[in-house]
Amino acid sequence: MELLYWNPVNRKRSKNTPCTSPDYVKGYDIDVPDLTALVAKFNRQQLLPSEELRLYDHIRTMMNIVFENPKINPRNSQEKEECADFIFPDMWGAFRYIKSGANPFSYIYRSGYTAACRFFKKKIIERNKSAEINEHLAECLSEYREDSSDGRVYNVNFD
Repeated sequence: MELLYWNPVNRKRSKNTPCTSPDYVKGYDIDVPDLTALVAKFNRQQLLPSEELRLYDHIRTMMNIVFENPKINPRNSQEKEECADFIFPDMWGAFRYIKSGANPFSYIYRSGYTAACRFFKKKIIERNKSAEINEHLAECLSEYREDSSDGRVYNVNFD
């Protein structure tokens, strides 16, 4: 999944700037009234392709907001992209639980945050499991070398 990137902005993120405004920075600001309307249309299955693309951009912006949380700390860009691929279905699937007229920002953010926590928890478990396997293999190799050696050192000279 391709994440949205923007030039540095020297102001706080705006949640109410319309996406048609010249002050709106795609990928940084989020138009919550537009997001609310798009989610309501999505739940009624009345989205046009251009509106679906705009909703997709809102979700990618919210992914960036999730990644700014200090508790969510991808190590590199590859891990960030893997996490984005992992959390996108949860964030997109959260639409069906949002009642019409409700602000979807909090619910979608929370679903992305919890999905990111699950992703990193799985990563930590995988790393620990891999470390245990490598440690066990190293122990097995050292035991094999001890068992197969008779303790003598052979010097071979080809003079």
